[in-house]
Amino acid sequence: VLDELQVWRERHATSPHESWDRDEREQFDQFVERYVAAVSPESDGSSVDKEATRAALLSERPNDVARTKEFWDKIQTETEAESFLQDYRSRAEARLSELDGGAPDDEGLRDELEAVLSVPYDRQLAKLTATGALRPILDEYVPSDERRDFLARHSAVLLEGLELEHLVPDPDGPVGVDDLGPELREVLAAEWTPGDGGGGDGASPSSSSAGEPRFRIEMIAYGSDLYGTDRAAAARRMYRLWNEHRSSRARFEESFFRKGYLGLEEDGKKRTAV
Repeated sequence: VLDELQVWRERHATSPHESWDRDEREQFDQFVERYVAAVSPESDGSSVDKEATRAALLSERPNDVARTKEFWDKIQTETEAESFLQDYRSRAEARLSELDGGAPDDEGLRDELEAVLSVPYDRQLAKLTATGALRPILDEYVPSDERRDFLARHSAVLLEGLELEHLVPDPDGPVGVDDLGPELREVLAAEWTPGDGGGGDGASPSSSSAGEPRFRIEMIAYGSDLYGTDRAAAARRMYRLWNEHRSSRARFEESFFRKGYLGLEEDGKKRTAV
């Protein structure tokens, strides 16, 4: 499916989707359905915005499997990303010097090189490091199981700030417990007992005449003060502090490694940094 996607991207780069004839558009729509089924087999496709999916798929340049893997392998850690960036900027500066020396400019290459080199090094390194950390989402060739596992482990951070549909307790709300799926009903049963007149952390579901909570659907920014309970907010704060600690420790260990104070361990054998 991914190889076929690159073919469609090549076609779009040569001739925009808007100029395709009816048969080509229908063939691509059929491909989009196969693509969705491949990357999201648990989805029935009815909830997928196919127009947005089409635009997103064609917005990227064609990728080569070998070159894609080579790029991602070079930015998996901050040290690797730093080495990659230094080499890239060095080659960009050398090419720009050649253009200054009278070499022919290839389709605005000078402007591209100057734009790249004008961005502060620290900012580029931070972006590369973040990109490497998000490989399971950004790399199309990552297996779907690995991507789903990454999303499950880091969804609280990745979704924070996005406006999502939430169930908000409302005595006159149109949504009852019977309108929800079994998993969600189980979660609500753990949080609120029908007829108890309230819920944990001061959140009251408000009950119907049958003693069951009712809700309305509201768009709320995930992870904002409006979302979740007090303990959920405390858990997010703890999660952020833990990540800050891990990041600081990683920088500390890397500085010791560069100074030769910290050795490497490879295949069970320790090596000292030069």
